[in-house]
Amino acid sequence: MDSPAKNSEKHQLLNPSADASTVSTKVDNGEVKYNVCFMVQLVSLAALGGFLFGYDTGVIAGAQLYFVDTWPDITDSQIALIVSIALIGAAIGALFSGSLSDKIGRKNVILIADALFTVGAIIMAAAPTIAVLMVGRLIIGLGVGMASQIVPLYLSEVAPVEIRGKLVAFNVATITIAQLMASTLAYLIRPHWRIMLGLAGVPSLVQMIGMFFMPESPRWLGKVGRIEDQRKVMTLIYKP
Repeated sequence: MDSPAKNSEKHQLLNPSADASTVSTKVDNGEVKYNVCFMVQLVSLAALGGFLFGYDTGVIAGAQLYFVDTWPDITDSQIALIVSIALIGAAIGALFSGSLSDKIGRKNVILIADALFTVGAIIMAAAPTIAVLMVGRLIIGLGVGMASQIVPLYLSEVAPVEIRGKLVAFNVATITIAQLMASTLAYLIRPHWRIMLGLAGVPSLVQMIGMFFMPESPRWLGKVGRIEDQRKVMTLIYKP
């Protein structure tokens, strides 16, 4: 069982605005335990956050081989641009997502990223022209960049101290798992590249729905002075 000092430190890390005497009294009155249901939600979020990034980077490798079936005159340069433009979007999304999350919160940025990812997937699946496909890739890249930046940050700020590293590591591990799954799926459903790219919207839609039921980061709430909301989030993470 954790010592009162360790539990107090754990609470202070997650709730920097909390009064130290209040924390000590709570710890002394009983052992602090995690909310198992909330931990399951966090693990699921970690898995989906990494899956989004991994699937997109993996599936395009298989999908690009069949663009020529739809557009016989497509050039190698156009294919290269279709693939790489998502990385441009990801760079832009990652660059501005940090400052944006400081203003509107981690949760809202993740929701925006999921919406961009879902819309981008739909546009790619239905793209009538190469230019529209590029637009879809750019939009999905923005979502990938924002999610890859903010999801690990959100996990590290919401998860209990003892499992933060594990959750973030699990998030990274799911990236490579998703890349493997995407490559396998691309092989199984070839040459239907529209389905390959359209399926990218499924995990983002699931994550977006799940995020509506997740709390805002307690660190961010404390930073903007919403102390009462911060304390409410702590009751979701820990059980007395």
